[in-house]
Amino acid sequence: MWVVIGLCLVCASLAVPTRWGDGTRRRAGSRAPLFKGTGRQWRRNYGRRAFLRLGAATVVAGALIYTGADEAIEGFHRRRVRSTDTDAAAGVLRFFGERFWFLNWLLVAGVDAWWRSGSFSRWGRANFEAMVVGLPLLWTMQRGLGANRPSSDDGSPRWRPLAAPNSASGHAFIAAVPWLSLAARTSNRALAGFSRLASVATGWSRLNDRKHYVSQILLGWTIASNAVTAVNEVPAQQKKDESP
Repeated sequence: MWVVIGLCLVCASLAVPTRWGDGTRRRAGSRAPLFKGTGRQWRRNYGRRAFLRLGAATVVAGALIYTGADEAIEGFHRRRVRSTDTDAAAGVLRFFGERFWFLNWLLVAGVDAWWRSGSFSRWGRANFEAMVVGLPLLWTMQRGLGANRPSSDDGSPRWRPLAAPNSASGHAFIAAVPWLSLAARTSNRALAGFSRLASVATGWSRLNDRKHYVSQILLGWTIASNAVTAVNEVPAQQKKDESP
């Protein structure tokens, strides 16, 4: 874990071009506090449009659960798709959804806020900000709906409020954020398309490992998508103010 963190810090501090004066550090007056835009981001993430998108995903998730499609998809994947090769791939992909990435992106955001800023550190900072605004909703959905894992004793995806904390995939959320953030920030259409596709890879690993149903992966990914949109969306008035 700490090797990954160290590598990200090295990339943020050495590979990012400096944009302040002549040297390697920001002057005190040019610092941008970590939570400068958090209030606006929260309002967008918990606004009407975001809740409509989450509501639509919740309806789809409910349909998957209560029609039996969730269990049918999981059973098909377990019997017909899962193999030693998929297990190996899932073992690698699972890594990108581990909790320590939150701390990793916090450290990169700190580099951006207090030392140097460039494309890499701003991307890392956007990842941290998206997690800050999205995690409270993720935790609420996970515990509030109370669904279980495929590998649990009863293996039921049905919602039983407060019964279990598995209704939305945390791995799918954490791993999707940096890919969706990259897609939102690049002007390269091919890269954006690849990034959106890659954003579901870790979610698939949770299906393969029988840790989450498709409905739970969908909810985790949707919460990530909403959070990334809230962080990277520039309001029309701000665009006008920043235009030359």
